[in-house]
Amino acid sequence: MTKNPNPPIVLASASPRRIELMQNLGLRFEIIPADIDEVTEHAQIPAEIVAELAYLKAKRVQEILQEKKSKLRLQPHVILAADTIVVLDGEVLGKPDNKEHAVEMLTRLSGTCHEVFTGVHVIHQSEGSTEAYHDVGMSKVFFRQLQKSEIESYVATKEPMDKAGAYALQGIGAFLVEKIEGCPSNIIGLPVPKTVALLRRCGLKVMGY
Repeated sequence: MTKNPNPPIVLASASPRRIELMQNLGLRFEIIPADIDEVTEHAQIPAEIVAELAYLKAKRVQEILQEKKSKLRLQPHVILAADTIVVLDGEVLGKPDNKEHAVEMLTRLSGTCHEVFTGVHVIHQSEGSTEAYHDVGMSKVFFRQLQKSEIESYVATKEPMDKAGAYALQGIGAFLVEKIEGCPSNIIGLPVPKTVALLRRCGLKVMGY
């Protein structure tokens, strides 16, 4: 299949963190959030869960382009989707329901190591043919032993309320973390090295290559 070196990108997310990471790469893209229920049908383990959800998000945006009769569907383009989960002792921690739930989550994370998984799925549509690629990143995050007053003060900033695991590494929540192992951007919501590799497989030039 002949590949366009600069096909348009559709980001299947309205996440400010993912948007910023893509912008930092100098990429231009359109944003079409995937309106899916984030429930997997088959996946059980964390890596499979994020891989399936990223796939479902990408497929949903592909459907949206068809439903809206977008001109993009008739030209080469790339859809990029991602999903991130926080896992503590095998349990997936979602976004907190309220302040009390956020305090509970952070208390559990205090003094422990947890894992962050992000799945990335890309669909490359070109000349009537479709290629799809995916990858999964995993990073480990080690929290300091936190004081109750620290947790309550952090929750009072409201930053944890829309974050998986109730914290943001790229924000105020950095003060909670003692160390990390693995890719930092994976924890933020998009493993940049893996994403760049997938986009290049679709024929895109990223940062001059």
